[in-house]
Amino acid sequence: MSVLRALGVTLLFLILTACAHGHGIAGNDQSGGRPEVTYVVTGVTDAGKPRPVVAGSQIRVQFHAGRIVVTAGCNTMSGSYRVSGTRLRVDSLAMTEMGCRAPLMAQDTWVAGLFAKPVQFTTGKDAAITSGAVVLSLADRRTVSPGLPLVGTKWLLDTVYDGGTASSVPSGDVAWVVFDDRGAVSVNDGLNDGSGPVSVDGARITFGNLGWTAVGCTATCTVGDFSDIFSGTSTFTITEKRLTLTQGTHGLGFRAVARLPRRD
Repeated sequence: MSVLRALGVTLLFLILTACAHGHGIAGNDQSGGRPEVTYVVTGVTDAGKPRPVVAGSQIRVQFHAGRIVVTAGCNTMSGSYRVSGTRLRVDSLAMTEMGCRAPLMAQDTWVAGLFAKPVQFTTGKDAAITSGAVVLSLADRRTVSPGLPLVGTKWLLDTVYDGGTASSVPSGDVAWVVFDDRGAVSVNDGLNDGSGPVSVDGARITFGNLGWTAVGCTATCTVGDFSDIFSGTSTFTITEKRLTLTQGTHGLGFRAVARLPRRD
């Protein structure tokens, strides 16, 4: 595809998708085919008494590709794990080094400490992680925060994927896409508008011939032409408020900014 021009600093990335395909972790399963799931912590008790989390933060526990990924409002912690029955053992957690407000940093440290020794892990309706006197009540992320619908949501471009790199769209550039309920798509690449027919089949989107305006790109045009993703067939994933469109090793990442009113 045509790579978006004049993008910001390019960073190496690892996509840890939160789309879960299972409802729990099988006991004694040491294979690479473990079910994948993201849990949201819906309540914390310590010695039977409620323990509040930092205001505005959320604790999540994700099982993905044979690893556990834990977030508590600031840094991301990850490591390998083993399960035997209801016993969960997590190897030493590696942590990113973002600087956050002191309460969030302290919460990161506290949550990481919960996994310093084996914990009890139960799945199902009353899913929970128990570490000593601390109990984290869990709910499947898909239930607590399901993905927004593709149709009727306005998606704003914020990331471009090219092979093994991800690039952030510079501040001030506004490109977006909207899929409507009549089988059409409207696109703006930051300068030009495009529109045309579209069909969705599972995780595949097939674009018809889109018509585009032809405004010339000037020195201030920082988004450029990304029409390749909007031709032929692309795949898409939606995780909560994020949409990713992909063709081969190239892709565009969007965040939801609005829900459009329904048309009767």
